[in-house]
Amino acid sequence: MGRPKLLDRSHVVNVALCQYWQNGIDSVAMADVARLSGYDRAGIYKEFGGESGLVTEVLAAYDEEYVAPRWPVLDACESPAMKMKMILEAFAYDNVLKDLSRFGVKDTSLKWPRPPVKARGCAYYGMVVADSSASFTAKTKRKIKTVDQANRDWFAEVMRDAEKSGQLREDLSATEAATFYADQMLLLQTMRRLNLSKERMLSATNMIMKSLFKESVISIKH
Repeated sequence: MGRPKLLDRSHVVNVALCQYWQNGIDSVAMADVARLSGYDRAGIYKEFGGESGLVTEVLAAYDEEYVAPRWPVLDACESPAMKMKMILEAFAYDNVLKDLSRFGVKDTSLKWPRPPVKARGCAYYGMVVADSSASFTAKTKRKIKTVDQANRDWFAEVMRDAEKSGQLREDLSATEAATFYADQMLLLQTMRRLNLSKERMLSATNMIMKSLFKESVISIKH
């Protein structure tokens, strides 16, 4: 009998991340991850302590490989409204953003990290809207809640900047705008999972922008 194959944790996590992002976690079984990664399902269960343990590590990998590299791009965008527009259009274009100058990013060395082929929307929000999220362990749910709160805190910070700079609609507070924007992330991810057209996605993002920012701001061409 040959020696058992040593499990490459990072490889399994990468396979799971790609599958979750491309197909939605509800459509990906642990057996699929095992088959595509080339390891035994029982070995993966043992290594990660079950599916929730794998999901927790996938979230960490997503943050490190795809979210962290976006911060320099967002920081280089001076307009709060354009920061929000960039994130919205990332949903519509499945995180393939080539021309960052459209959002006021002048540094051509900065790149929006490219996702796996056929990825749809956002990997994180895909897990949030998944039916299977109800069965996640308490640890995984805490991780998701922590990420959600960090997102909402950042949205609130940007909306306060928009309010101070006169970009936010005058009938909205920064708090109201941030809450509304965060909730639209769930809507956009659901739309993307339904495989709605790019035109429908862009129409939704434009309506979100019009609901939050003054027309004079969102009509600016960089």
